[in-house]
Amino acid sequence: MKILIIGRGIIGSSLYYMLKDLGHSVIVVESGFRKFYPTLIHSLLLKGKDIELAIESKKFYEKYKIPLIKYPSYTIGKIDKKIIDDWISYGFNVEEKYINWLNSYAIIGKNTDSLVAIKKLIDKVPYIDGVAKIKNSVVEVDGKTVNADIIILTAGAWNSYITDFKLPLKSYYCWAWVTSNTNSLLDKVFIYDYELGYYSRPLFGLGMKLNIVGDGDTIVSDPFTKRFGDLSPVKKATERVGELRPLFRGEGYCEGTPDMKPVYGRITDKIYIAGGLNGYGAEVGPGIAKLLVDFITKGTEEKEYIIDRFSNVSDFELGKEPHEL
Repeated sequence: MKILIIGRGIIGSSLYYMLKDLGHSVIVVESGFRKFYPTLIHSLLLKGKDIELAIESKKFYEKYKIPLIKYPSYTIGKIDKKIIDDWISYGFNVEEKYINWLNSYAIIGKNTDSLVAIKKLIDKVPYIDGVAKIKNSVVEVDGKTVNADIIILTAGAWNSYITDFKLPLKSYYCWAWVTSNTNSLLDKVFIYDYELGYYSRPLFGLGMKLNIVGDGDTIVSDPFTKRFGDLSPVKKATERVGELRPLFRGEGYCEGTPDMKPVYGRITDKIYIAGGLNGYGAEVGPGIAKLLVDFITKGTEEKEYIIDRFSNVSDFELGKEPHEL
């Protein structure tokens, strides 16, 4: 089949590799509006079926030799026993201890969390530079009609602005801060602090006195309007790890669903969608791509993520990004 993918992000790039491997002719169109940062968080310490998506995503990165650089993680806060039991049942190396430098008990994860070189995945995908539009089920790229057996919409925050279909998605502005600190350990660990409501990840992972902090807050916005995120993640993290100096705000536009879980499925007979990654796309994106490939080629579906679950939703409010629970 001839397959057109609109959007060269995490899902679009994953679909390109998967569908090419199955022998299909695949074309990717990318507008260039999106920012792609060098690395993102991949964690296995999720909940429910998200764990399975994260495992599938990890297998995908390993298959295509996308670097995964492991660092220990510290999860702080009251975590449901069922979630911890699930982690143990999957064989994840987790252990609760009191951590002096965090002044708190934490669940330490070993070999469960990584920085994934996501831009290397995306940069390997050949694409056509152009702006796509879908109107009355007709696809145009830079004003010219494009025909394909299957069209897959994977443009992230731009999905709802490319097509005239009403989708259960909202675009939003998201941000995190690069900070300098006095503890070089922060560039070698992940912290998921559910007491104070922030996360911290390495910047380069080299033990420099630099790290990235965010809190998963969202500002509902179209992806064309400039927004400015506040310093709340820095203030929250400072309570735990000491003084942090904000240096640079990393920002972008994401999209969310009513339940802040990913979505995939069929819009029309030949138009499909995969998206709603809600800020944790590096963890679950390739897993969702695999679900869509199985849906297209085998007819199987996973009801927890299928788009039909929102058939009665007319409007909704966005929640916080998962990061990571």
